[in-house]
Amino acid sequence: MRRLLLCLGFLALTGLALERHLARLAHASPAGLTAFAAGNPPAEPGTFPDSWIAGLDCDADPQWQVHAYNDDLYILRQSKCETFEAPFLYLIFGEQYILLLDTGANPQTPLAPVVENLIRRWKQQSGHTDAQLVVAHTHGHFDHVQADAQFVGSTAVPVGVDLNPAAFEQFWGFQDYPNDTPQIDLGNRVIDLIGVPGHFPRSVAFYDRNTQLLLTGDIVYPGHLFVFAQADWPEFVQSIDRLVDFAAKNPISHVLGCHIEFSNTPFQPYGYTTEVHPDEAPLELPVSVLADIQAAAQSVGPDPECTIFDKFVIHIVYKCGILWNG
Repeated sequence: MRRLLLCLGFLALTGLALERHLARLAHASPAGLTAFAAGNPPAEPGTFPDSWIAGLDCDADPQWQVHAYNDDLYILRQSKCETFEAPFLYLIFGEQYILLLDTGANPQTPLAPVVENLIRRWKQQSGHTDAQLVVAHTHGHFDHVQADAQFVGSTAVPVGVDLNPAAFEQFWGFQDYPNDTPQIDLGNRVIDLIGVPGHFPRSVAFYDRNTQLLLTGDIVYPGHLFVFAQADWPEFVQSIDRLVDFAAKNPISHVLGCHIEFSNTPFQPYGYTTEVHPDEAPLELPVSVLADIQAAAQSVGPDPECTIFDKFVIHIVYKCGILWNG
């Protein structure tokens, strides 16, 4: 009888564990992530422009397109006439610190005066005149760091300290990179950090609790998700898994990367180095894209080939080269 009771108890626990596992899987599905986000809207929503400068008119396009997502968060896009990379930068305002994520791909493009003007206006409007600028990075690839020198001596911490491998974990507060999720407080504005290597060894995704935006750098965006070396593929898959797990517990309003390399037509990306993007896809992606990329990574298996999906490309550079586009 005792053995029977033990067996029944074990089966009950096993059933409970299975039930919880299935519930977790459902919550992490595209529909589950979407429903969770819809049921928990952000305290500080924002807007996106109808379109971004995409290289269509170099005589008229500004060097930087500046868009106020809301009063306390700005999105900047570097013109494709300045660099085909046309990266996106993010300026996030807290009461004590102002965080600029990345500095662009062309060192000759004036960025510091644009940022300084935005900060000056924000301080006048908000009254937080003592807030200090911190310049940091989603990751260290060349197209995200080129204007660093423009900010030397004008920030609360040395520019580029987060790019130093020895100082990286200490700078962001990781105790077990990339497995833990530290937080930074900009002053009444908490940002959660998720380690996302795979595209670059020390990459970070940023979750702004106020807007519920997930800023993913180059690990997720509408374009070519580059994996450069064979050893990086497991890191990429695990990074996507971490983002899905995070989104299952934290509502995501939009996923924002640092590039657009896709047209509005599904399965039609622009090739890397393309200088003009007619009919460009939106920057913002729904949270469901995280589960879609997770499923795509599972579908291509442990030895993936370059594959185009509807909103993104699994781009295995060590197999098909960086210029591959189908």
